[in-house]
Amino acid sequence: MKSSAFAAAVALLASPAIAQDASNYVGVDEIIVTGSRAIEWDPDDVPVIQLERRADNLIVAIRVVNDTRDAPGRRNEITQTLRAMARAAAGRPDIDLSIEDDGTLVPLTEDMVSTLTLGMDPGRSDTSVASLVVKTPIREGDTLDAASERIEDFVDGVAPVGRSLADISGDWQLSVVNPAQYRAPILAAISADARTTAATFGEGYAVQVEGMSNRVTWRQSGPLELALFIPYQMTVVPSP
Repeated sequence: MKSSAFAAAVALLASPAIAQDASNYVGVDEIIVTGSRAIEWDPDDVPVIQLERRADNLIVAIRVVNDTRDAPGRRNEITQTLRAMARAAAGRPDIDLSIEDDGTLVPLTEDMVSTLTLGMDPGRSDTSVASLVVKTPIREGDTLDAASERIEDFVDGVAPVGRSLADISGDWQLSVVNPAQYRAPILAAISADARTTAATFGEGYAVQVEGMSNRVTWRQSGPLELALFIPYQMTVVPSP
């Protein structure tokens, strides 16, 4: 894991407790942290203390579509295509396949392919669709173009079976593995900042920090970067 730097925002007051689907990441390894599920944070609502780091993976949804006339034939051709994709991904250290389950990513293996439920293309009763997620780890020195090119090359290299077609569908998104692991360093930084603030105001004053029970949340701070934080509020009060 690369070292992280703490960034300070301009405002002292952070927003009160705000849920960001945080309950979904308890006990889960990898979370999608950008895209339609993400909260858009106003800069004035972002807390002073944030943990700046790169996301773990760049991800994007892909669809495998097949319009073979009979349903058994469609399923067979899509299944063979997905198996080939799973084998190809297994042979590459820079590509993984997953399925999305309520904002979390579940690794997709070749053995799981036969259990997938196929959908129907809206308005086309003779067309079946399988949706999955392809991801690549974000490396040191990566740009968005470099990381997305790895995924594009993988999808372009798919050898579809029969009338199957695989293409990228949706926006590029970021994921983070186990965001709860960053709670301790964020709390330590908040504590250090509270002590510094109290010392600055001197005798007769103390600081009061609320919101420490909130879970780790996040915002996208760059093309491949995240700011992880705990929503909290700090106020300067007279000493008891």
